[in-house]
Amino acid sequence: MLLVAFFCTLAAFIMGIMGLVQRPQHAKLLIGVYVFYYLIALLAVFVMLPSKALFSLIILNVISGIAYLPFLAFSSPNVTIEGPEKSGRPRFRSRNRGLNVAAAILGLLFLTSLFGAAQTRFGVKPVYNSLKIKTMKTAPLLDKDATPIAIAPKTVRNKMNKAMSTVPNTSYYKLGDLQTQVVKGKTVYIAPVEFDGFWRWQRARETPGYFMIDATNVNAEPHFVKQAMKYTPSAYLMDDAQRVIYNRFPGWVQEGQPQLEIKDNGEPYFIQTVYKARGVSSRINYHSLHVVVLNAKTGATSLYAAAKAPKFINESIASSTAAEMNDIFGWYGNGYFNAHFNKTGVKEPNSNGTEDGVTPVVDKHGNISYFNDFTSPKTSADSTMGYSMINARTGTLTYYTGKNIGVMDSDGAKKIAEKEYVAQKWTATMPIMYNIDGTPTWVVSLLDSTGAFRSYAYIKAADQSVKAYATTATQALDQYRVQLASVGSTASSTTNSKVTKTKGTVERVVVIPNGDTQNVLFALKGNDTLWTVGTADYPKAVLMKAGDQVNLTGRINQSAKTGTVETYTNQTFK
Repeated sequence: MLLVAFFCTLAAFIMGIMGLVQRPQHAKLLIGVYVFYYLIALLAVFVMLPSKALFSLIILNVISGIAYLPFLAFSSPNVTIEGPEKSGRPRFRSRNRGLNVAAAILGLLFLTSLFGAAQTRFGVKPVYNSLKIKTMKTAPLLDKDATPIAIAPKTVRNKMNKAMSTVPNTSYYKLGDLQTQVVKGKTVYIAPVEFDGFWRWQRARETPGYFMIDATNVNAEPHFVKQAMKYTPSAYLMDDAQRVIYNRFPGWVQEGQPQLEIKDNGEPYFIQTVYKARGVSSRINYHSLHVVVLNAKTGATSLYAAAKAPKFINESIASSTAAEMNDIFGWYGNGYFNAHFNKTGVKEPNSNGTEDGVTPVVDKHGNISYFNDFTSPKTSADSTMGYSMINARTGTLTYYTGKNIGVMDSDGAKKIAEKEYVAQKWTATMPIMYNIDGTPTWVVSLLDSTGAFRSYAYIKAADQSVKAYATTATQALDQYRVQLASVGSTASSTTNSKVTKTKGTVERVVVIPNGDTQNVLFALKGNDTLWTVGTADYPKAVLMKAGDQVNLTGRINQSAKTGTVETYTNQTFK
């Protein structure tokens, strides 16, 4: 930090040397003023942690140079003020070459900073070109046995805050930021226990550990893991995780905040996404993102390319960085001015995600990606233009189009999900689009006013009337697949579903709520198809029981082994 502070006041230092050469009798004043500004710069560096990038240093030198210039001018007797001109303003004339040169250097730095700022603001095309982009028309199919969504972060925080009483000396601490991670092959949420203020840090000096909870089970409860951590984002002075990373790598620009990642053995680390700025600007190069890994116990740090970080690190690219990548991809493919005037090819990312506007999603291989959908920049538009998945380790942005173009966007999905429970005032959160049986489908979680999970909603993105609600993801997925088969509108149902007549004896039956109506799921003896009949069409179907003789016609989805009843007669109970 001492060296960075010197670079931040280099202009003032040079100006002070020039002043000493010109007027050595003012040495005490010039040196004293410079020392004062150096101490101010040191304090600013300690608090703000500015990177040692060229653009950042130029800006800080312009500020320190402007502040130092009046003292340099005051120390020089060769500055005269002549009489007023016609304009009525006095004319300043200096015969001090040192002061003139200092002013020229300061002016050059100022112009350079303006150039760098202009490059940062308008030079977005090179930043767009640094993205690793793939475009695909077909999204991967959702495995029929998978539970595609996790418990909502708001629900997790609610549970973890209630469990804070299990932490020793709990009044010293507060719950930190949630992080999605795969540990021992299981998708979990983790959150560090952080210091609740300076005096608590001064007293404890270490946090006791972190919370972990299964991210795929709405009934899961968090458990506290004892792992003492000295270096955390909430610590102060030289125990501050961000400050430790800065001291080791001051030439790298930090993206977002340090986030917790843990090894399979439970050992905690804080990681920080970093990059090198481009030239005389603060422009990012997404093709060469790096990550600093900090051991929360020992303070040891290592720097890696994002894609080559240790295997236990799932999100070497921060969610805030992913959100910025979506902004660049959506807005600036054709340059800055096109984005704000012509808007040719512009796609506006929605901000309905759970972390900085994006939502972490875990695939069947344990890889985490950030999801976000895009809509038209027109304020009246409510349809999606596609969605992106950004690999949290490699930074590759995969953009899915195909059937995803022109269907309902995430804002619309949330509104549709909430309409079913207006009286209960449940709120929709974490909308994610999946490819279910070849059909773009929104999967949404519904929470009550306390943040507790209440229901899943599966909504066909191209037809809001096709939707299913259930308290478990498996039930909602099964009901939704039945509805897809009944309307015959998906890639799978178009080729695999057919209308058939059948009759038999009911072997198993269950009634499942679906919004304001109910679905009756039943199986027939000797038939491996799971049938569904809606009580909206056949109210008496809710009274069906095992042993009833039924006649029906329906449409079967062979791949899912589900069928939807079109006509139904119960011979036992008429």
